[in-house]
Amino acid sequence: MTALLAGALTAPAVSIPPEAHAAEACPSSVATYVLEGGPGVVNPAKPRTLRKYLDWGPKDGDADGTIFDTGHTAPVPGTSRIFTAGNGVIYEITASGTLKSYTDETATGGSLLTPARTYGTGWGSSKKVWASGSLLFAQAENGEITVYKQSDPATGSGTISSMASKIPADHAAAVAIKNADDVWMADSKVYVLTDGEISTLRYFGAATGQSVHPRLTPPTVVATGLTDAVQAWSPGPGTVHTHTGSKDHSGTIKGYTGTTALTLANDEIRTGIYGQIFADTATCLADMAPGSPYFGTRPDDSEVPEATPEPESDPSPTGAKTVSGRFTRGDGHPVAGLEVVIEASDVLPEEEGATADLPTLGKTTTAADGSWSLTLPNTLPAEVQEAVDANGGAVNVTATATGVTSNGVIMQASDNLTAASESATSAARMAIADFAAEEEGHSVALLPQAPDGLEEAEPTAQAVAQSWASAQDQSSVDTLGDAPLPEWQSQTGAPPVGYNPYIVDGTDVSSMKITPYMGGCERWTKTLKKYIRYTTVAEGHANWDAYASVDYDEKLSTNVEVAVSTPGGWKIQGSVNLGSSTGQSSGYTKKGPYFAKQWKVPIKYKKIKKYTKCGGRTASHKEIRAGRYTVPAGGATGKYGKDVRYKDGAGGYYQSPKRNRAYIKPGAYFQLSKGRSVKWSAAVTVEGIALGASTQLDREHKQRITAGERTVARHDIWGANGPVSGKPGVLYSY
Repeated sequence: MTALLAGALTAPAVSIPPEAHAAEACPSSVATYVLEGGPGVVNPAKPRTLRKYLDWGPKDGDADGTIFDTGHTAPVPGTSRIFTAGNGVIYEITASGTLKSYTDETATGGSLLTPARTYGTGWGSSKKVWASGSLLFAQAENGEITVYKQSDPATGSGTISSMASKIPADHAAAVAIKNADDVWMADSKVYVLTDGEISTLRYFGAATGQSVHPRLTPPTVVATGLTDAVQAWSPGPGTVHTHTGSKDHSGTIKGYTGTTALTLANDEIRTGIYGQIFADTATCLADMAPGSPYFGTRPDDSEVPEATPEPESDPSPTGAKTVSGRFTRGDGHPVAGLEVVIEASDVLPEEEGATADLPTLGKTTTAADGSWSLTLPNTLPAEVQEAVDANGGAVNVTATATGVTSNGVIMQASDNLTAASESATSAARMAIADFAAEEEGHSVALLPQAPDGLEEAEPTAQAVAQSWASAQDQSSVDTLGDAPLPEWQSQTGAPPVGYNPYIVDGTDVSSMKITPYMGGCERWTKTLKKYIRYTTVAEGHANWDAYASVDYDEKLSTNVEVAVSTPGGWKIQGSVNLGSSTGQSSGYTKKGPYFAKQWKVPIKYKKIKKYTKCGGRTASHKEIRAGRYTVPAGGATGKYGKDVRYKDGAGGYYQSPKRNRAYIKPGAYFQLSKGRSVKWSAAVTVEGIALGASTQLDREHKQRITAGERTVARHDIWGANGPVSGKPGVLYSY
């Protein structure tokens, strides 16, 4: 039986209306089924999901093919085992050992598991079971193999009878299969995967009658060194796929081709698939069908326009030097009359353990509705101007409001914002103004501060690895997308549930009146730790017969969120803008087809502790905030991030609003170099906390899709957030 793996696919595609297709003698695409399972040991009391994929172009090891989600699923009891036999026939062995057969009728509008026949019991004692066409194999615990014949392999509803003779347990083939990690069959060959080595065993035996002794030849090695593979299968003769499963958290499917020796044809057909995988193995394979892959009927898109070049950039905006916000109590009511201190936040202590006072750029007071606003001075302190010039003209500031409740609890909020300096370029002003416009009207609630003397120990690396964000970081697929992060995060575990930061010494202070400290407060900052973490800053897509390119020039500019602590959790409060005047560039060019990955660059982060001393009392909180683009010694200047191919293809295209769609003619390209990118909710994980990010697209930060010339067919694209000629955020590909 194919090995069970940990994990679960969390981003299914949308089902397309079905269409009947005539049976092909040699198909160019083969159904592939995944019995999904959760992380760790499968809970037999919990049902699992059988999901149907389509292997498009499996001949020659999927060198130019892909595996895409059809959207069809069916529930399977957690106590059952599944295996396939070809012709759309799927077998189930129940907990009681009963054998049941089903047919996949999704191509004609039916269900994925349409009942065909229920057979007798006794199958549950089999150690391994596999099938191909009319032949079913069952290996007992002692290693002995029984071969069965299905009289109606096209429907899976015929009689099943066993051969008169068995393959003895001490036969070399039976021993090899018993010791194997996985076993499967394609045509007349049985394959075994054992400790990273694939061998074949040819089967000889009559398909009819029971007088011929069934025989398997001893194994012949056809591939070695596949140490990351935990299971394998064949969509047809001459092609073998392997799966890394949860071994490296990637769920990567690789394609190999060959008969006497296997050669790697595609080292990443698909990633992010976890579970027990079976192919509807064909007896022969045809060349990949022309046109982009789909399942069902492709709707008429004759009214979709051709993608036209983008307009020139808008003129430099005004008001980019002003920062503003709103402060509230924990219950959402405004806090009036609090002093707001705006400090330059890029001038942080560089060395771990060092402290410093951040330069103050201005002060103001909250209005009756809690709002505040401040325009930065034309002339900045020398050390601030130096940091601003190195950041492309962007001024990152922290606006802090501090007060005290009627029962003496110190309350504070830090809002992290960006403004443009006098030296900022037009592009920088545009980026900052666009981001500010999207954030206009936002509010930040004051939080209780940790009292003086409460020094929490820094968590260990082992503890941080158990956090929700760290688990997200291990996945090879960006399943979060732009979905909201949890309101609160923990550095060492799951997001706190029902956490109320306003319970202080048993009293809820969220609705208490907050008044300013008379006489003002002192503030200083301490650097606790420094890190370099690769952060998502771009994303490119290229589905069928297309190529993706992304360019990320460090001149400008990515916004990365800032995390702020309370005694029981971490919360996102604002962001910082990252740019540079040095002009380094990174990215990737002409990747595809069937490619969609994020691009990450190394950024320095600091974990800091901010102290406030008011009225002789000291309180504090911690922050995690991004700094400069910094390549570590001997490290990569940029690297590939998570796989996002599940967003492309027919499912995403037909789910998208029609106004967002366009097409590119063969051999032409379309480039996105304006507006803000999509937001990546978990662009980076630092100390067990996930931070979101987005990038301002411009002439140095762009995404391009180039259509191939495989056929005269157009290449369809669509915008994630809007029309491709507006502010799409990112271009998806079909």
